[in-house]
Amino acid sequence: MTETRQLIFSNFFQPTILLAMALMGIIVMMILPMPAWVLDTGLAASFGLAILIFTTTLFVERPLDFSAFPTVLLASLMLRLSLNISSTKLIIGQGHTGTSAAGKVIEGFAMFVMSGSVFLGLVVFGVLLIVNFIVITKGAARMAEVGARFALDAMPGKQLAIDSDMSAGAIDHQEAKARRQTEQAETTFFGSLDGASKFVKGDAIAGLLITLLNFVMGLIIGVTLHGMPFSQALETYSILTVGDGLVSQIPAVIISIASALLLSRGGTKGTADKAFFAQLGKHPTALFAVAVLMGMFALVPGLPFFPFLAGGVFLGVSAIFVNRRLLVTKASAQSIQVPTKAMPLKSLGDKLELDEIHVEFSPDLVQMAMDEATGLDARIDNMRDHVASVFGLIVPEIRITDNALLPSGTYTIKIHGVEQARDQLFPNQVLVLLTDTDPSSENGRLVKEPVYGAPARWIAPDLQEQAALQGLTVVLPAEVLATHLLEVIKRNFGRLLTFRSLRKILDEFTNLTDQSRSEMNRRMLDELIPDKVPVEILLAVMRQLLDERVSIRNLPLILEAASEARSRYSTTDEMAEFVRHKLGFQIVAELRRPDGSLPLIQLAPEWEVLFQKYAIESERGLQDVALPPDEFNRLGDSIAQKVAKAAESGTYPAIVTSTRRRRFLRTVLSAKGISNPVYSFDEIGVSAKPSLVGVA
Repeated sequence: MTETRQLIFSNFFQPTILLAMALMGIIVMMILPMPAWVLDTGLAASFGLAILIFTTTLFVERPLDFSAFPTVLLASLMLRLSLNISSTKLIIGQGHTGTSAAGKVIEGFAMFVMSGSVFLGLVVFGVLLIVNFIVITKGAARMAEVGARFALDAMPGKQLAIDSDMSAGAIDHQEAKARRQTEQAETTFFGSLDGASKFVKGDAIAGLLITLLNFVMGLIIGVTLHGMPFSQALETYSILTVGDGLVSQIPAVIISIASALLLSRGGTKGTADKAFFAQLGKHPTALFAVAVLMGMFALVPGLPFFPFLAGGVFLGVSAIFVNRRLLVTKASAQSIQVPTKAMPLKSLGDKLELDEIHVEFSPDLVQMAMDEATGLDARIDNMRDHVASVFGLIVPEIRITDNALLPSGTYTIKIHGVEQARDQLFPNQVLVLLTDTDPSSENGRLVKEPVYGAPARWIAPDLQEQAALQGLTVVLPAEVLATHLLEVIKRNFGRLLTFRSLRKILDEFTNLTDQSRSEMNRRMLDELIPDKVPVEILLAVMRQLLDERVSIRNLPLILEAASEARSRYSTTDEMAEFVRHKLGFQIVAELRRPDGSLPLIQLAPEWEVLFQKYAIESERGLQDVALPPDEFNRLGDSIAQKVAKAAESGTYPAIVTSTRRRRFLRTVLSAKGISNPVYSFDEIGVSAKPSLVGVA
């Protein structure tokens, strides 16, 4: 019996059921007459809900974090309208009994504001209504309308940018899906907020009309039906109507201000207080200028001396404090830590040692790169985790140093001591990725995005909100450097997989928290390496896989396939193709759609005839093709056209061919700068549903 009661209790007291009961209670208040104490309780809840909404808008990091705001706004509106209807019943029906007819809350507010003067209360209520309706509500409604329109107009450009990043390999499918969901949620949020703002405007108008109706009808009923003297009726119903108007309009004003604060945040990240003080206190010169001006106002005859003097002193002290903090921060960023103990002399081995990955930057980028929160160090850890979990490669240690010989804002990325990339950053600006039709102004420096060469523009941070409203993607300098570094690492996967890194991967393969699995992996390595799979063969096979960005995380399957391939084939190229065949289900899963289909581009049959004509036997075991330059370019251009046509519809296809032509076709695509994968028919198998999107 006890368990049954607990079960009923747990099933009944759920957030959904409680919310439904609360909304039904609000509707019941509109229909049935309510005693004064119930009205007092509802008014207190209305005040509490309004203040809660207001404080929540101050603490959210971004507007989308409070995505339930339109729903909460409508719920609070329903509560206020229900309370207005209940108070109207009490004012009209029981107003002749005195000023306490509609509860203590309405009477208390009216007495406190009116201070015994009916006309003062009416004026205060009118001013409050004007401020809410003309200023706050109208401004918030306009901001919601503009925000919804810009969010909707920018959505196609943002979706295209996500598809481009995914096609270029900057993000994977999961990240692209998450970004699409975020953009959809943001657009829906602003659209819902635009609609909810119309309810707020209607609430203000309804408050005015209900107050006038209560006042006029109360006077008529009090004088005619209850025989009250006109002066007494005027005083009683003025107190009741003004109090009712105040307790309904004050929460409405608070919620309208909360809505305006939420919309005005724009692209600013972080809580409102941090953004407010950080941006207003960023320039001590401005604070000092205002302090001097306040001091001058204190000396003007006729103006109060102490208020202006106190304001000037406060701003002057704040300017000194902010300036001192900025100097300390700048000095700490530019300072070079000198070790206390003498550095040992470097040997010849130290001089010959090369860093596998080395990032150098000019001294003016030190503060940006070394920032604890958004710097390169914090991003490198996430980068190594991402590469390890997705591709199975342990990224070597990345050395980060400054180089005074580099020009201002310049950084270089070296792999095994050889420079692979060089570009320039502007640490005090943000990078805006432009579309085909650039809607931005002429402000800023026009450049090419360092990773993919897309058009971009460096602009001042105070213009990023405008750029975001135009549907442009805004990127911080640290994000540009981290993205460029990740792309360089991906392009050099094969070079980064050395004997040393392979040994580390094999060591981590047997270093698991699950001791039983760790022991199984160790026995597997002892049985296969080096008797059945020599380390140098395993290294060559895994390098070829990584060169085409095929994950080597499934090490047991790779080892088994390599062991089987070694007994069948004599060259590492053939072994690598065999391992790819075994990993086919994993390879095609990256492009497989939710419905199981796989977008593919196939070569026309005449290409095979041409390949047979120019086929040559290779020592690697696979047949090569020596196409003439004009035919080589024609093949690459044909594939590029089909890939571009598929990309227009948001499709990222793979090119499919036979096993013996796959590596040659991969060479053609690499020469043309096409990153789309090349599959063989054997790799696709029967698990996927081929969907032909073009024939090259």
